[in-house]
Amino acid sequence: MGLLGDDLLYTSNGREYVTRQRANAEVKAAVRAAGGRIPLVDLPPQLGLDLVHCERAADTVVAESGGAITLAQGELFSAHYFEGLAAEVDEGLQETGVVSVGELARRFSLGAEMMNGVLVERVASGAIRGRLEAGVIYTQGYLARIKAQLRGALRGAVSPLSMPALCKELGLEGLSSLASLVPGLVEELVAEGSVAGKLAAGNTSWVPATYVASQQAAVKRFFQQNGYIGYDTAKQYCIPQPRAFLAQHFPDGLALESAFVSPAVVDQVEAAVEEALAAGGWCDVMPHVPSILSLSDTAALLAKCKAVLAGGGGAAGAPRVLAGTCVVAAAMLDSIREQLLEAARKAADDAHKAKKARGGVGAAAGAAAAAGKAAEAAGGKKAAPQAAAAAADSDADDDWDMGGKKGKKGKGGGKKGGKGGGGGGKASKGSSKQLAGGQAAAEASGDGAAGGLLSAASLEQRIVDIHPDIEGAGADGDLPATIAAELRPAVVSEYERALHAIFTAGAERRCRLRDAAASALDFAFERLQLYAHGADLFADDEPTAATLARHLLRGAGGECADALLRYLAADEEQEAEGSGGGASGGSDAANAGPLSTQQRAAIVKHLPPDVKPPVSTMLEKLGGAAVEPFQAELEAAAEAAGLRLRRLDKKGERSLVFAQRKAWDAAAASADDPSSLLALAVPALLARQHGRLVSLPGRALAPAVDRLRGGSLPEEACQLLADFHAAVVEHLKAASGGEAGAEAADEAARTLEQLAPRVNALLAGDAGGDA
Repeated sequence: MGLLGDDLLYTSNGREYVTRQRANAEVKAAVRAAGGRIPLVDLPPQLGLDLVHCERAADTVVAESGGAITLAQGELFSAHYFEGLAAEVDEGLQETGVVSVGELARRFSLGAEMMNGVLVERVASGAIRGRLEAGVIYTQGYLARIKAQLRGALRGAVSPLSMPALCKELGLEGLSSLASLVPGLVEELVAEGSVAGKLAAGNTSWVPATYVASQQAAVKRFFQQNGYIGYDTAKQYCIPQPRAFLAQHFPDGLALESAFVSPAVVDQVEAAVEEALAAGGWCDVMPHVPSILSLSDTAALLAKCKAVLAGGGGAAGAPRVLAGTCVVAAAMLDSIREQLLEAARKAADDAHKAKKARGGVGAAAGAAAAAGKAAEAAGGKKAAPQAAAAAADSDADDDWDMGGKKGKKGKGGGKKGGKGGGGGGKASKGSSKQLAGGQAAAEASGDGAAGGLLSAASLEQRIVDIHPDIEGAGADGDLPATIAAELRPAVVSEYERALHAIFTAGAERRCRLRDAAASALDFAFERLQLYAHGADLFADDEPTAATLARHLLRGAGGECADALLRYLAADEEQEAEGSGGGASGGSDAANAGPLSTQQRAAIVKHLPPDVKPPVSTMLEKLGGAAVEPFQAELEAAAEAAGLRLRRLDKKGERSLVFAQRKAWDAAAASADDPSSLLALAVPALLARQHGRLVSLPGRALAPAVDRLRGGSLPEEACQLLADFHAAVVEHLKAASGGEAGAEAADEAARTLEQLAPRVNALLAGDAGGDA
């Protein structure tokens, strides 16, 4: 109701009233009664007031005390209490020499921060005799005792001593602040000369001077005994900077990356290198150097060898350091290089031969298969008569008999011969298909041989074969591989150079073959035109014209076809080796022998698609009985091959006829054989009489003699030629008749001896009159 005012406080039992001044006085009395320290929660029971009124009274007492009473951590403290506390702490400190603030806080149930503040103030005022550092109070006597203990422990140490372990032994393990003073005390002892040694590893280890001296002496002994020492080994002997230490004590030594070696090791390596180089061989220095040396150390060691720097003991050129640890003489490398280059050249030559062999397999196999096909056909019921007729027709035009064989039989033989030629081409085509797998295998074999030689593994094996002693040499056993990698570019280059030279020579040869084949084609085509024009003299005699056409196609026509095929086969060299000097034989194409049907088919098989059809048609017409279709197809095939055949003009034909006539006259004048004389005389007289050249088989001689009748040649001369022809035929028949025809042969010979001079005189006289 506000009747009592604000100065009166109710007691807890509600029976009494207390003024505020009385409450303040009772709080002060309670603090004094409690010895200068009382918790606020203990005041309500003693004063009979609520805690709120007690707290207000405590705040007023603290504010009015002028620092004599303080309130902290829910308790009231008087200055007298803290003085007693300081006296008690000082008394204990003097007994123990050290005490921690945390321990005192637990002991007096105070906060560490509050205790530290109280102690700092009392240590500063001198109430507590000691030093407070990092939560620890200690006395100077205690510090001197620790220093004395350190002096004894360090003096007795003969090996590196762990400072944390020493602090634990001294009882400073939990007193981190005192433990931090230990390095400083040790430094003072060293400065005073009380102990000899030094702190190491961040003040965590004590190294006595005696130990350092003994370790240095051990390092020196190790180096002097072995001639080397690794830096890791030196560090194990507590040498902090081994490179500088060793360089200082052994100035003649060689400081490498991982070790320090003496000049004796360098001399030993140099002696081994000089011995190997003087013999023109190689040397692996690994057995002569310490095993702890790395590859870079070995390389640096070799760089100090005068034998390596000077080029080796008498060896030509400078030696090479290969595989990290091997010194190889230049003479040995040159020898290996020469052998590998020779092998590369041989491989290039073998590759070229393999390519040629693969090219010839198709033609040769085609010829063989065609022959087998023909043999099989010859055994059949239908093919046997055709083969026999073809064989008979092959010799029919060379029959020198003068009668009875000009009818259907001759025509039939020609047709069958044409069929036989077509059969040969078909067999060649089939056999080439059968050998396609064989060609692919041969090609793979040839390319694999060259690739195997040029591979690094093959070169390595060849080098090991040349020098078996280098197998497994080198830091990783790779000296052969290193030499192979060193020489492989030169070997590959030599292989390519040799192969290029071979194929360049082959290209030049193919160019010469093409030129020769083109020249042969021009020459044969001129003869074909000349003889075709001459055959027109017998246009009214169909059997003789057919005979002359077949003979001309087999002669000049076959030469034209073969020359064109050789020209086309020059690039691929597809012609068979057995062609008797064909495109693959290496001789002049103009002088090469005729190609067989199988060889022609083998060449046609490999022709480009745009050239193959006209060439195939040309070969089909070659087996016919007419010159004009073949000549047209020949010109078409030549145009497809990029050639242009030149037609003869009248002036050129006259000059060629005149030249050939003179050649026949000269040959006839020197002919000893009557049959040869007849074969030269008749076409020569035809050329003089008609101005044309005629290629006459034996069968056409009689019609040719008849063609001379009625011309400029007298009838007597024509009869002389007819008699001479009959005598030649009779002589040939009698000569082939054995003993029964011996007399007839002699008689015919005597007749020929009488007629031959007259034939020569006829030729000479006619030639003189014509000239």
